[in-house]
Amino acid sequence: MLIASAVPAAHAAEARRLVLWMVGDDKTPRLIQSAVQVFKAEHPGVEVEVRDVPWADAMTKYSAALASRRGPDLITGSTTYAIDLGTKGALVDLGQRAPDLVRLLQQYANPGAMRAVRRPDGTLYAAPFDMHVQLQFYRTDLLPKAPATWGEFVSAIESLRARGTRGFAQQWGNTSWVGYYPYLLQAGGAIYDATCSRSLVDSPQAVRALQFYASLYGRLQAPTDSWPDADGGLENGTYPLIQSGTWQLTQLDVLHQSLAGKWAAAPLPAGESGRRTALLGGTALGVTTFSPHIELALDFMRTVYRPEVARQMVEAAPGLGLMWLPAGRQDQIATLPMPADRKQAMLAQLQDAEGPPNCPGWMRLDYALTRAVQRVVLAGADPQAELTRAAALLNRPLTRSLPR
Repeated sequence: MLIASAVPAAHAAEARRLVLWMVGDDKTPRLIQSAVQVFKAEHPGVEVEVRDVPWADAMTKYSAALASRRGPDLITGSTTYAIDLGTKGALVDLGQRAPDLVRLLQQYANPGAMRAVRRPDGTLYAAPFDMHVQLQFYRTDLLPKAPATWGEFVSAIESLRARGTRGFAQQWGNTSWVGYYPYLLQAGGAIYDATCSRSLVDSPQAVRALQFYASLYGRLQAPTDSWPDADGGLENGTYPLIQSGTWQLTQLDVLHQSLAGKWAAAPLPAGESGRRTALLGGTALGVTTFSPHIELALDFMRTVYRPEVARQMVEAAPGLGLMWLPAGRQDQIATLPMPADRKQAMLAQLQDAEGPPNCPGWMRLDYALTRAVQRVVLAGADPQAELTRAAALLNRPLTRSLPR
């Protein structure tokens, strides 16, 4: 009797353990400890193990877990990962298993983050977890105000170059589809139509956006490095105007202390559409279909998206040298300790931001748009021809996905 009862007890102990894989570095597991502690206090005897997964290894590890039907109970990954893995059967459909969580996200999540993570048919396999957005950063002693339109943007770069600086540098996504994407949206263009039935990347708006984007590197001689030292250039005055991500809102003060009192942030310049749309990056959190503890894992997700827990994570991040913006609880960003003018610029840009496309095949074929951008920017190729070629590739999986 004693021996027989010992086996179920061992299984019971195993059954009270959740494993979460999070993309990022070794700081990432520490970030979510606020949620872990609250969850464990309300679920006595349950252990939560959080592991970091380097971005370069993430999709390989997740695909291997899917193939073997063994692995973590929860994962974080990019929005495109979430859609791709969910479509392959690796992630739980939140609309079916946790409709209460979906209703909460619809109310409090960043709208752009929700659009990026939801399939065209409305299926939601993962919840927006964190986010970063592009902003302008500029030297207030060298530029009186941030440019608000494309025209002012060009004039500002020309004026800065005339004063002996190199003018402007883009950091996040430089000369790739990521760097081109906000200009495309600001011009009123899009990569796909609203139903993912065809690519629009060869539209007149897309062509004009690429022509403008290429002019920043041609006539205005912005650096073409994949990741230029834009923040260093901001500090030494080489690049008094840069575009980068919201992580700079905290890093500039820490890593470039001589900039103190000499810089400010602003939303991106508006294009011909009148919008200042920026790229919204970030990750999503989902529950694996092969988890033996799906309901427990969904309870952990509910904990993460409680307002007081999101607030604790926001406030704990600076102590780790990070800035964490809760994509699923945008209402809690107001607690972020930050000067009011910087926070206002960030909040304004977050209201006009879009994540990557949510259409079939995008994760495998985004290289087609990057190749088009680079051929135009670096080799002077014809924008219409290159974008037409990219659109043809992007359309292939859409044709196969259409209902018969």
